[in-house]
Amino acid sequence: MEIDKKFNRVKTKTENFYISTYGKNADVSNLYQGKVKCKLLHSKDDSIVFPDQIFIAEKGTSFKWIQPLTFLVNLLVKDEEIIHCGFFVDISAGNTLNVEFTNNDFVKNLPDNSAIYNCKIFGPKNITDYATGEGEVIDGIPHLYLYHHTLPRYKELILKSSELKLSKWNIQGTKKLSNIGYFYLTALNRIQVNNDLEQIAMSSRGAIYLLLDNYEYPKKITFNKAENIKNGVLELKVYRENTLNRKASIKFLVDSSVIAPKHLWKHAPNNQPVFYEICMPFIYRIGGESELTLGFKKDVISNQKNIKMLDYQVVGLGNSFSGLEAPYDEENTEHIFKIEKLNTDTNILEFWFENSNTDQFSEKIIDIQKFEKTPPDNV
Repeated sequence: MEIDKKFNRVKTKTENFYISTYGKNADVSNLYQGKVKCKLLHSKDDSIVFPDQIFIAEKGTSFKWIQPLTFLVNLLVKDEEIIHCGFFVDISAGNTLNVEFTNNDFVKNLPDNSAIYNCKIFGPKNITDYATGEGEVIDGIPHLYLYHHTLPRYKELILKSSELKLSKWNIQGTKKLSNIGYFYLTALNRIQVNNDLEQIAMSSRGAIYLLLDNYEYPKKITFNKAENIKNGVLELKVYRENTLNRKASIKFLVDSSVIAPKHLWKHAPNNQPVFYEICMPFIYRIGGESELTLGFKKDVISNQKNIKMLDYQVVGLGNSFSGLEAPYDEENTEHIFKIEKLNTDTNILEFWFENSNTDQFSEKIIDIQKFEKTPPDNV
């Protein structure tokens, strides 16, 4: 048995057990220099700085990156002309990072309305052990190495054509989208067991199980729906799949600014601070016009004409079954964050203070995902 620090799991000879608790090893005594890619998000009630990825161990154009799993609401403080921003981020194997930067650490804005800042990172020893993956900077934009897992015959077709067909399915794999399609990738380098499938919203059982806030997982998950509901467990239908269909892998180098925004859960545990959890942190999607394809050269997926980016993120509330389902379903949700649209020189920390105590949500016009109409049962 060993802890896989890259992918937040315990590995045995026959299984991968993903760790569902956060912050148990919160050593933030070691200082590192890096960069953070982040967005400014607005809801009806508040605004937050959302960490997309954290970049470390930069060497020339190469770097390693960490995928945040959860984060606390950021703290912003203005000291004369300097604006300080900081937040705690939970990462793999129960570890925590404290990320700090100022408005003077601004590097650049990217086409997906994210901003890059130099930052201080306080965290565990040997932080590179917890890196989710590696990347390269191309034309000033961080690119991430990600994987697409499929059948050998489809891998061959993709490599021969240099074209990527887009899926019309939502993350849950239960509804078809009508105005956008996605090419799905993952940070996981192999899909070997059912627990790996569940990390990419699939399952050999056709279901995964989610837990309401302030409940404890029962010792054994049953197939009795009423019993599960009583225990605060949601049985969520997902795409039924077999690991045998995901044995062939293609490694891509993906422009991080074409990756679709990740959906969130908002948790409010008893007697603890509110925090946000990234839903399906190891899934990465690239959106485009569903009837067209995306292209790649060698192994690089770059920004291109057919890319379609939607400027919002679903937020599911962790205290209701509908809230747990919302980031997977993507259609039936009352709560979203709208992403602040940035000019080339917009500094999101300065924007925050210049527009404090104003409604940045209501007047923002966004394009949202639309779904194909499902005919009623028995028709």
